[in-house]
Amino acid sequence: MIGQNIPDQRQIARDWLSSSVDSFIVHGGTVEVLPGAGAVPLPARREPGQFGDAARKPVNKKTAARLKRIAEIRELAKTMTYAQAMAHTGICQGVLVRYAADGGFKFQPDPRRGKGNLGRKLSDPVEDRRKAEKLVAYRDAGLKRKDAIELLGISYKQLSRILREFNLTFPTTAEKKAKRKL
Repeated sequence: MIGQNIPDQRQIARDWLSSSVDSFIVHGGTVEVLPGAGAVPLPARREPGQFGDAARKPVNKKTAARLKRIAEIRELAKTMTYAQAMAHTGICQGVLVRYAADGGFKFQPDPRRGKGNLGRKLSDPVEDRRKAEKLVAYRDAGLKRKDAIELLGISYKQLSRILREFNLTFPTTAEKKAKRKL
């Protein structure tokens, strides 16, 4: 067995089938050829507008109202940004975004986009001067930065800005220790 060729299974099946057909014909059998199924054509393709798309059933009232709102918003989008349209219509930005996507239009870009607070002075100089004077008084009284922040009701960032703008300093812990030793 080892080293011998294994017979091809298909060839064995073909040989058996061939001998079966030959014996069938020898014993008087006849082969009849039946007609096949033939090619069945694909169903006709429907092109848009071919069967009167305009004569479709009308849209319901809710959809018609939505399409009307989209048309109104489309007109606003030609001259307004999202923020302006939100203020004008009272519709939230998410809904305006959906309307723009469904209607295939875009709002005007915001001219301030990406500029943040550039060029704006966010603090009041008079109020800052008053806070700086109080900070000088708190520093001279020996209060810490933390205590001054709590008394003025400001943030650490605002304290740092005021100290920087008015060139003020609070003594550090090391300076306080050095002063005590003297």
